[in-house]
Amino acid sequence: MFPFAELFLSPLGVGIIILMLLIEWQAMVQIKWQPLFRALGDVVVASAVSSVVIVLLSRLLLTLENPLFVIVAAFAVAVIVEGFVLMLIRKRKASASYMAALIANAVSFIFLLIFYLSFLAM
Repeated sequence: MFPFAELFLSPLGVGIIILMLLIEWQAMVQIKWQPLFRALGDVVVASAVSSVVIVLLSRLLLTLENPLFVIVAAFAVAVIVEGFVLMLIRKRKASASYMAALIANAVSFIFLLIFYLSFLAM
């Protein structure tokens, strides 16, 4: 099994998480969710909440055994949680909030998937 905990607790993992946040921030700015720094605040809050939920569900997610399924399940949890958080933060419709969460997480999780697959190629 791929060592998720060891990777994301390492300096490389922290760098990946920061890069994913920056990618999500850029996606939110591009879809005109909020102005530049308000979008950053929304991304940080929503990602922090979804990260806590994913950590709390990590035992359940890691029982899937296939790392690709773990990434897909974490993506689904992140979209659900971040969409809800964005809806609460900005008082927007659920459809707009979940679409923003889906776009931002799709972009950042594609980066994570490419990073993971590069380890498989080694």
